[in-house]
Amino acid sequence: MTDTSTLRLEPVPAQPNTPANAKAAPSLTVAHEQNRSGPHEAAEPVPLNPQRFEFTGSGGEYFRIWVVNLLLTILTLGVYSAWAKVRRLQYFYRNTRVAGDIFDYHGNPTAILKGRILALVLLVAYKLASEISMIALVIVGIVLMGIMPWLLARAFRFKLANSSYRGLHFRFHGTVAQAYRMLILFPIILTFIGVFAWSVFTSFDSHPRIGLILLAVLLLVAVLMAGVPLAHYLLKRFQHDNAYYGQSPFFFHATAGSFFKIYVQALLLALVGGIPASIFGFLTGDLFNYLAKTPFGWLFIFLYSVASAYASSMVLRAFVESRIQNLVWNNTELADVSFESTVSARNLLWIHASNLALIMLTAGLYKPFATVRLVKYRLASLAILPHAGLDEFFADQAADGAGALGQEAGEFFDIDIAL
Repeated sequence: MTDTSTLRLEPVPAQPNTPANAKAAPSLTVAHEQNRSGPHEAAEPVPLNPQRFEFTGSGGEYFRIWVVNLLLTILTLGVYSAWAKVRRLQYFYRNTRVAGDIFDYHGNPTAILKGRILALVLLVAYKLASEISMIALVIVGIVLMGIMPWLLARAFRFKLANSSYRGLHFRFHGTVAQAYRMLILFPIILTFIGVFAWSVFTSFDSHPRIGLILLAVLLLVAVLMAGVPLAHYLLKRFQHDNAYYGQSPFFFHATAGSFFKIYVQALLLALVGGIPASIFGFLTGDLFNYLAKTPFGWLFIFLYSVASAYASSMVLRAFVESRIQNLVWNNTELADVSFESTVSARNLLWIHASNLALIMLTAGLYKPFATVRLVKYRLASLAILPHAGLDEFFADQAADGAGALGQEAGEFFDIDIAL
């Protein structure tokens, strides 16, 4: 549930001989309007009042959970982290409310622990390969990126199968074959970039030509700018277009061009933002040179570089996160329910910046409060827009009997991947 106008997909009434598993949106709007209209009246959808998401938890409540989770994870050398994740997600799910009802999380800690053991094994394999030879490192890296679509498919399935609303589970119908068809592009791009960067690096002699360096950098940026937005679009399409709530599928209407537009805008923002940064650097150049020559000048240079890079990335992160969340949810539908997201990049930047300052001032103790604050804002910016009676919609979903899928989720393991 997560850097504007919603496209509507007109529902199509079911035809005879339609397969039972065909992915077609139930015609709730039409039925609802026919019940209200006379035989000769036009049946037009009447949008109901938006139902906003709300987070009812508090930083103080989550702080107690966070402290206990942290201590037990340390005492058990990380083993308790799987149980800590379940406690954390259950707290956030059960305090997320929309249309008068809450969500719930049913993840199996043992399944999560299996996934983390697998992740640890893969990490150890990568570390050992780096100490053996560069060839071994490249081979292991390619293998890891090659199994990424498989890991993502399992992560999506586990997350949705263990998530419920009004006692009814979500589902994910994406297959591993679909994951490879849609998501293998991103590992290929990363592999190409890694091999290309290494080949360029090894071709440099003690006096590399500036033209070759510039060409290498420009090619890397071009590949990233062309590949990352497309990979991001395919990832979200795979995630949302294969999700179900009960018997109703989600539909994703965003285009690849919309993702490209956001990334191009982010690039322009970075270029424009470099102007005031350059002016600031010019005005404070003398002070910088003076502090750099002090006994602790190396520390000042390090901290200044890190702070500058983090400040720049924070601005871009707020912009991309807000635009992507709005794009994804404003172009997602669930039967006769659409979504509206109104996250502001400016507000998100303020939350990120002030959270970081308070976390640093409190030596990390503000972290749970910062998490709750961010979640509250993101959820408050999200709403569902029903175009028919919600009670009728939920009654239709309950007839599907999909609630039993939550028990099936314990049969496979979870993979922690940031989505």
